[in-house]
Amino acid sequence: MTLVDAPEAVATYLRAKTDTDVGTIVGCFTPDAVVHDEGRDHVGTAEIRAWAEGVAAAYTLTRTVRSVRGVGAATVVAVEIAGDFPGSPVLLHHHFTLADGSLAALTICP
Repeated sequence: MTLVDAPEAVATYLRAKTDTDVGTIVGCFTPDAVVHDEGRDHVGTAEIRAWAEGVAAAYTLTRTVRSVRGVGAATVVAVEIAGDFPGSPVLLHHHFTLADGSLAALTICP
């Protein structure tokens, strides 16, 4: 599977992250979605917006999609992230769960 074959919400999210388009990022999620990143849950679009804005403000990042695969009902995307943070670059796995075409959950882990 490639990003072209990924569900539209996943591809849109990854493009928006690259462009730091917070409005589009938030628009990919269901109203009650959960993002789990760096040991913390961000629940609902208001918290997801704050999370996305915080990441965009804190770091200058580049993202390179390394692989995309379907795992059951989930889509797992390996993304190499490089930037102005300790340990750069890192390979992070993004586990997406969809509901009715939107992102219901995203877990980001090494």
